[in-house]
Amino acid sequence: MKLGREFTLLLVLVVLATFVQIVHPGFLSFRTIHVILENSAVMLLSAIGTTLVIISGQIDLSIGSVLAVCAITSAQLALHNVPLVLLFLWSIGLGAGLGAINGLVTVLFKVPAMIVTLAAMAIWRGFILWWTGGYWVTDLPDYWKALGSTKILNFTLPIWIAFSIGVLTIFLVRKIRFFRHVYAVGSNRKAAKLLGISEGKVTFLVLTLNGALAGFSALLSASRFFIIPSNIGTGLELSAIAATVIGGTNIMGGKGKIEGTILGVLLMTTISSSLVFLHIESVWDNAFKGMIILLAIISDVLRARRKSEARL
Repeated sequence: MKLGREFTLLLVLVVLATFVQIVHPGFLSFRTIHVILENSAVMLLSAIGTTLVIISGQIDLSIGSVLAVCAITSAQLALHNVPLVLLFLWSIGLGAGLGAINGLVTVLFKVPAMIVTLAAMAIWRGFILWWTGGYWVTDLPDYWKALGSTKILNFTLPIWIAFSIGVLTIFLVRKIRFFRHVYAVGSNRKAAKLLGISEGKVTFLVLTLNGALAGFSALLSASRFFIIPSNIGTGLELSAIAATVIGGTNIMGGKGKIEGTILGVLLMTTISSSLVFLHIESVWDNAFKGMIILLAIISDVLRARRKSEARL
C-alpha cells in the first residue's frame, strides 16, 4: 500500500519526536512544543507563498530580504506610536509592492523569477543595512511586544494567526479558480495558454502574494522580540524552499499541497529543535536544508525522466 506524502511526513514527525524524547527526556514538554510552533508560525506564511510560487514554475529568493524591509520599517513606525492595524496594512502592502516589482520585471523582461529575486534579495538586504547603519531597532512600544506575547489557551497570537491562515489557504486553493490556473501554468505552460490562461498574470500575482505574505510574516516574526536586528529574515528563503519541497511540492512546478507544506514546516522546525537537544552544531541545520533541496531536485528530474520514457 502506498502511503500519502502527508501521512508519511506525520509519521516521520512522530518518530523523530519520540526518538529525541527517549534520548533526551523533556523534549516533548509543553515549552519545547510551544517553541516549535512559534518558530513554525514565523516560517509558515512565507512557506505557503513559496509553495504557490514553486507550483507556478518559478522560485522566489527574495522573501527574507522583503521580510527584513517590512519588519524594520514597521518597527521604526511603531517607535512613533503608529497603531498596530496600520502597521499590518503597511507591512502587508509594502511586501506586496516589493513582490509586485519582482513580478513586473519577471513578466515584462521574460527573465526567470529566480534571477530577478536573487538580485532583489541583494538589493533589499543592502538597502536595509544602509538604512539602519547595521544598528538594531530598540525601545519598541508595549503594544508591539503584546502582539508576540499575548496568549489564547496558552498559545501566543502568532501561532493562532499563522496556522489559521494556513488552514484557510488549504480551503481557498481548492475553491478559487485562480489557484487552478497556478497549477495549470506550472504543469504545462503551452497547454495553459491554449486554455486562455495568462502565464504572465499568474506569475505576477503569485509573486505579489508571496511578498504580501512575507510582509504579514514580518510582524509575526518581529513581534516576538523586544529588539529587531538588521539581519532579520536572513536564510528564510532556504528554509521556506526546503519546507516546501519536503512537503511534496515538485520543484519543477505543477504539483504541491499546502497541507504538505504545513507538515514540512513543522518537521523542519522540529529537526532544528532536535539538533539543539542532541547537542549537534547548528551548522548542520543549514547543511540539512541544502541537502533536502538538492535531493528534491534530483528526485523530480528523475521522476520527470521516467514519465517521459514511459510515454515513449
